[in-house]
Amino acid sequence: MRRTLSGLLCAGATVPLLLAAAGCRRDPAPPAAARHLVLVTIDTLRADRLGCYGSRDVATPNLDRLAREGALAAEATVHVPLTRPSHASLLTGRLPAEHGLRDNVTPPLAASVPTMAEILRKAGFATGAFVSAVVLSAQSGLGRGFETYDDRLEAGADDARFLNSIQRRGDVTTAAAVSWLEGQRDKRLFAWLHLYDPHDPYEPPEPYASRYVGRPYDGEVAWSDELVGRLDQALERLGLRDDTLLVVTSDHGEGLGEHGESVHGFFVYQSTLRVPLLVRGPGVAAGGRVAATVGTVDLMPTALDMLGVAAPPEARMSGRSLAGALRGGPPPAEAAAYAESLLPLLHYGWSDLRMLREGRWKYIQAPRPELYDLAHDPVEERNLAEEQPARAAALRSALAGRLAHEKEAAVSPDAAAIPPDLLEKLGALGYLGAAAPPPGASTGADPKDKIAEFKVLNRLVREGLLRLRERDYAGSAARLQELRRRGVDSFEVRYYLARALVGLRRHRDAATHFAAAAERLPGYAAAHLGLADARIAVGDLRGALTALQRGRQASPRDPRLPEREAQVWRKLERPVEAVSAHEAAIALAPEDALLRVQLGEAQRDAGRLDEAAASLRAAVALDPRVASYWNALGMVQGARGDFAAAEAAFREAVARDAADASYQYNLGLALLRQDKRADAARAFRRALALDPRFAPARERLAEAGG
Repeated sequence: MRRTLSGLLCAGATVPLLLAAAGCRRDPAPPAAARHLVLVTIDTLRADRLGCYGSRDVATPNLDRLAREGALAAEATVHVPLTRPSHASLLTGRLPAEHGLRDNVTPPLAASVPTMAEILRKAGFATGAFVSAVVLSAQSGLGRGFETYDDRLEAGADDARFLNSIQRRGDVTTAAAVSWLEGQRDKRLFAWLHLYDPHDPYEPPEPYASRYVGRPYDGEVAWSDELVGRLDQALERLGLRDDTLLVVTSDHGEGLGEHGESVHGFFVYQSTLRVPLLVRGPGVAAGGRVAATVGTVDLMPTALDMLGVAAPPEARMSGRSLAGALRGGPPPAEAAAYAESLLPLLHYGWSDLRMLREGRWKYIQAPRPELYDLAHDPVEERNLAEEQPARAAALRSALAGRLAHEKEAAVSPDAAAIPPDLLEKLGALGYLGAAAPPPGASTGADPKDKIAEFKVLNRLVREGLLRLRERDYAGSAARLQELRRRGVDSFEVRYYLARALVGLRRHRDAATHFAAAAERLPGYAAAHLGLADARIAVGDLRGALTALQRGRQASPRDPRLPEREAQVWRKLERPVEAVSAHEAAIALAPEDALLRVQLGEAQRDAGRLDEAAASLRAAVALDPRVASYWNALGMVQGARGDFAAAEAAFREAVARDAADASYQYNLGLALLRQDKRADAARAFRRALALDPRFAPARERLAEAGG
C-alpha cells in the first residue's frame, strides 16, 4: 500500500509522528516558515522519466534525493501544455482564461494580474529570474516583480546557430542564477531558474549524449538533473539550503510519439500534462507523497503559505495551498483538475480540446469525446466514453459549468505588439500566433484526425522561418506557400511570405501578402511598415502613405509609423507634412536622437533653419557620440550663416570620425567662409588624402590658396 502524507511519510519520519500521536498533548508550535524560495522549472519534463516517479531508465540522482529529503506530488498536472501560458499559471495561481495567456505567441501578461514575484518583492524579498528560452523573454510580462530578469539568450562564440538566439544551455543559465545568489546579502530571496534543455531539439552534451545514444530526450533529462545538483550544491555552499523552500516542477511533458504526438501543445493526454512536483524545505516532511491530483496553480498559494506571506485579495488565485499536507497534516481532498489546448483552433481552425479530471477519471471534450480510467489505463489507450455514457455526461456537465465561468473570469492580455524579432524566433520553434479564442468554442475537425497533418504543418513553419533567417528566400517562400495550399492562412504565414518575397525582389507580390497580414492583425505595426516599403519599392508613394496612415490608426503608439510617413512626405517634396509626421514620432519617442536629426533635416528642407538648429542641438545632447549628427548640425548652422557654430560642429564630427572625407571638407568650407584660409587648406588636403578623387575638395583647396 502506498503511504501518503495522511499517514506515515517514510521510515525516518515514523518515530516523531508516533510520538506526536501517543505523547502528551501540547499546543502545536507554529509551522516553520521558509526564509527563501528557489523555484526551478525544467521545461518539457515528463514525470515518468524520474527515478522518484518510477523510472529505471534515466539516472536522476539529484532529483531523486530531493524527493527523499522533501515531498513529491504523485499526480501533478499542468493546465495547458505550452511554455508561456503554463508558466503564467505557475507564477499567478490562475488558470489560463483567468490570467489571459492561452498561447505561446501572445501580448504580455496583463498588468492587472498580480504575480508571485510582485507579492514577494513587496514583502521585502530580493527577486531574480533566469530563463533559457525566448518564449519567456521579458516581453511575456512574466518578469513583472523581478528586480533582475535575465533573459539573455546568446550562447558562446563556438556555436553561432540561429537557435542560440532562441534558447540557451542550462549550464549558462544555472551559472547566472548562482552568481546572483552569491551577490545577495541579508534579504529574503526568491530565485526562479528555468531550464529549457529537454525541449526539442534534443541535444544533450557529453557524457549524456554517449550514455543515451538513440534516446536524446532522456539524455537531456539526465543533464538537467545534474544542473539541479549544481544549484543545490551552491545553496549548501552559500549557507542557504536549510532555510530555502526548493521547488522543482515543469510546465508540461512531451509526447514522444504517444498518440502520434511527437512534441507537445496539441493534445491533452497525460504524456504532456503530467509533470513532476518536488518540494523540500523547512517544515516539509521528508519522504512525503501527496497522492491526490494537484494542479500547478496550487504552487503559488502553497509557496506563499510556506513562506508566511499573505496573498493580497486581488491575487484571486484558483489554486489551493498544499502546505498543510506537505507539513505532515491531512491530505488534500480530491479536486477537479482542468486543462486545455486551444492550439488546434487558434492556428488551424480545428476543434479546441478541454479536459476535466476528477480523481482517476479523465474526460476530454472533443468532437469525439474521450473518457479514461487512469487507474487502469494510465497511457489512455481505451476510450470509455461510449461504455460509460453517464460518467461521461456528468464530467461533460461539470466542464460546461467551468467554461461558463470562464467567460465571466476571462482576462485579456495587454494589447501590446509582439516585437518582430521575437515573433520570428517563436515561429522558428514552430509557434504561430493567433487572435483571441472564442471561449468554450469546440467546432471544426477533431484534432485526433489531424495529427499527421499537424506534424507536417509544424515542420513547414519551422523550416520556412529558419530558411528566411538564413536568407534562403526561395526555400522559405516555397514552404510558406505550401502552408497556404494546405489551408493555413494565418497572420505569420502571410507576413513571413511577404518578407521572403521582398528578399526575392518581388515587391508587388509582397505588398499583397503584407496587406493580408495587416488585415489579420491590424495592431502589428511591422506589417504596415512592410506594406509601405513594398509600395515604395514599386513607386507607389501615395499607396505607401495610405498604408502608414492606416497603421497609425491601428497602432497609435508605435513611433516607426509616423517616422516612415515623414520619409515618404520628404520623397514627395512635402516638407511641411514631413515635419508634422516627425513631430508626431518624437512625441512617442522623445529620447530618440535619430528622430531629432530627421526632424531637423525636414525643418531645414522647409526653410525653418532656426528650428532645425534647435532640433539638431537636442539630438547631439541626447547622443553626442554619432559623427553624422554633428555634421548635420554643422550644415544647418552654415545655412544659417553662423560659420563659427558650423566650424565647432564639424570639428566634433571630425573628432568622432576622422576618416570621413566629407566631414573634413565641410570643416574646410566653414573655415574658408571665415577667411581662415590656412586652416581651410589643411582640412581640404586631409579630405583629398582620404579620397584623392574628391573634386570639390581640390577646387576649394585652390580657392584657399593651397
